[in-house]
Amino acid sequence: MAIPVILQLLTMVILMVVGVVLHKKQYLSTANAKGLSIVLTRVAVPCNMVILMQREYSAEIFAGFLKTCGVTFLMCCIGAVIFFVVGKIKKMGLKELGLFSGGGVYSNVIFMGQPLIMAMYGTEGLIFCVAVMFTCNVFLFTVCSFLFNLGGENKKSFGKMMKDAFFNLICLSAIIGVFCFVNSITLPAPIYDALLFSANTTVCLSMIYIGTLLAAANVREIFQDKVVYIFSFFTLIIMPVITKIIAAFFLKGMALNVLVVLMGTPAAAALPSFAELYGNDAKRASEYVFVSTILSVVTLPLVAEFLCRA
Repeated sequence: MAIPVILQLLTMVILMVVGVVLHKKQYLSTANAKGLSIVLTRVAVPCNMVILMQREYSAEIFAGFLKTCGVTFLMCCIGAVIFFVVGKIKKMGLKELGLFSGGGVYSNVIFMGQPLIMAMYGTEGLIFCVAVMFTCNVFLFTVCSFLFNLGGENKKSFGKMMKDAFFNLICLSAIIGVFCFVNSITLPAPIYDALLFSANTTVCLSMIYIGTLLAAANVREIFQDKVVYIFSFFTLIIMPVITKIIAAFFLKGMALNVLVVLMGTPAAAALPSFAELYGNDAKRASEYVFVSTILSVVTLPLVAEFLCRA
């Protein structure tokens, strides 16, 4: 199980190195990298959500999809509580505590999780990947929004948070995809091909974007900070272990394994920009992304080998 994960991670590392080189050579600035993030979240990922649901309807698969959504939200809530307690023990300020607890469960499901699931389980596992993506997106705009608001400068009302949670391109594209799946609607070839070509850019662009984040980081300073290691330990190891134990009461087989792997992915590449949106510490968020991404090259194969056996 670990072999395809290792190979996929090596591929992704190569693409991240491309991002580092482009940034160091000043071909891709930080501002342009944010543009890549916008293309990913507003074009590539929404297209991907629809494409992944273009398959023959199965009541069993749909039931598993809905159950995976529910269990994913449960695990995100449990994870946020765990990170919050750990942050309180470390006597973090309110602002850092919110980022620590919210960022700890806002994993890189979209950019790193999907190619890993494809490598491990093929297209069969991607239906559950969509369920986790959809639910994590809702969690991001609801619970994480509240957590990032703690001590932040740019407050959002409850109504605004709920609107952002469900009225965004990722959620809407997932709903469209599910609607097509349940009603066995096959998209016309030109529309399908346009969505497919856009979706196929997801992995390449996302890894290049992460590479630009890594290139802009002060590596020596980051690796001297113990908090980023605590964050990475709970994100990359504790979360998948707890997910394996608790989610096993509700899920089994491929659905369970997909959720375990995705809960063991590093902090999401979009975490810094999302933290900045709420007036939180984008630099600190970048450090979480950097260290957890580097360490995931070691931890994800271990998660796949020891927690995802058939």
